[in-house]
Amino acid sequence: MIKFLDGPAAGQCLALRRAPIFLRVVVNRYGDKKTWDALDQLGDTPKAGEDIFAYRLASQPRHMHLCRSPRRLSGYYAMADYRFVGQQPDDATLRNADKWRAWCIEQAKAEGLACSIPEIQK
Repeated sequence: MIKFLDGPAAGQCLALRRAPIFLRVVVNRYGDKKTWDALDQLGDTPKAGEDIFAYRLASQPRHMHLCRSPRRLSGYYAMADYRFVGQQPDDATLRNADKWRAWCIEQAKAEGLACSIPEIQK
């Protein structure tokens, strides 16, 4: 389970397959109801009308295997805590995969993080 410790998604828990260093969290509002999700997969894109927030990994990620009934998905899921990023990127960056990736690389470099993304190694 991915747990969000603060910010707009505080207290939310999501079952995600990946726990990247930086994660986009989205919320859909249907009247008074909110539906939370995250763009954890490389091909995930936000939908029109979703609010998007940037979060940073706050704990060492772990993985667990869930064995569910045949009607539900079994497999490996990430376990980690995330904290809200104080300096949020602009909406255009959050909505565009290439801009988001560039922002993540810039943040990783600023934090002195080792990364296997080819752009960082140049």
